[in-house]
This record gives sequence, C-alpha cells and structure tokens, in this order.
Amino acid sequence: MARTPLSRDAIVDAAFEQLAETGLDGITARALAGRLGVRAGALYYHVRDMTELTDEMATRILRRLLDEPIPDGAAADWRELLRTSGHRIRTTLLSYRDGAKLVSGTTLLDDDALRRLEEPVRVLAAAGMTPLDAQRALVALNALVTGYVIEEQHRHPVPGVNRITAEARRARLDPDEQPLQYALSEEMATLPVDTFDWALEALIAGIGVRVGL
Repeated sequence: MARTPLSRDAIVDAAFEQLAETGLDGITARALAGRLGVRAGALYYHVRDMTELTDEMATRILRRLLDEPIPDGAAADWRELLRTSGHRIRTTLLSYRDGAKLVSGTTLLDDDALRRLEEPVRVLAAAGMTPLDAQRALVALNALVTGYVIEEQHRHPVPGVNRITAEARRARLDPDEQPLQYALSEEMATLPVDTFDWALEALIAGIGVRVGL
C-alpha cells in the first residue's frame, strides 16, 4: 500500500493519534516522524516548529466548538449563552486526552473560526454589556473552564486511572483534627460535575453584578 504523502494535515492527524496514546508530552518530532515513516527534519517543511503544530491542533478543536450554532435560547439570554458555552467547552476539551493543556495559550489559526468569535460578543453586547465587558466575560469563562478541565484531566489522565483517590487523601488526614477536609476527600479527589456547575454559576452571577445586569 502506498504511503500517504506527507502534508500538514497528515502531521496533525498523526499528532492527535500520538496525543491519544501518550498525552501531550509524548508529541515530539521523533515520535511523529516514526509514526509517519519519515525523517524528523521532513516535518519542518510543513510546520515550522512544535508550537505551530500545537496551534494547529488547538485550532481543530476550537473550530469544532465554533462550528456549533448558538442555540436559540442562548442567543436571547446572555446567562444561558455563557452557561451553554461553558458546558460545550468542557465537554469538548474532555473528549481529548490533555485537551485543556493543549489549547491553553495557543493561537487560533483559522480565519473563518476567528471571525465567528464575533457572534457571542454580539449577543452579550445586545444584552447591555459594553463590547469590552463582553470580551472579558468570554475570556473569564474560557479561563475558568480550561483551568477546571486541566484539574480534571490531571486527576483522571485516562479513563479508569485516578492520580488522587479519596482513600489516599483520608489516610493523610486525622478525622479528629481535620474533620472538614476529611469529609471533603471525595469531593477533592473526584471534582464532580456538580462542582463545575457551582463554579460556572458563580462566575455568571459575578459577571451580572459586575456589569449591572
């Protein structure tokens, strides 16, 4: 069977395969070259460096998010827009191993996707926010969700693997001396979705107070 010609898309595809197998730290020029059956130097004819590669990977993930239309209810209610967006971002990032670490601090390379960022700002501005407040609300939302998912994926890097367990945490605490932390061990170990919902609603409420809506 003929080998697929090396291209930017082929390199990004291979990087996502590597991500699923080894996590973000395993994406190296050597690993990708071995997967693609080429010399490592050949990769740099298509991507300048590993930073550009992770930007391209993050762009694919963000394009998937931005391709989803804003639901009617969210388009008419700024709180519902932030709520829906928060859950969509979390679900999407969790669908990739180290997804939150991958997208954090990257640059969106797709011009069409970049232009689509206009719509959520427009919805928030139509609700009464200044464009600057609208943008800051979206930045705060993204920071909350990305940071939360980084914590989730650190605790559970792959399904069935738990870096932190409630039992191990309790073993380090004295229930008489630290009764509150002892009782909260399950919460701290698992970071349940209820905690994400609580944080998201707290952010939305705080934004409402901040902008007077």
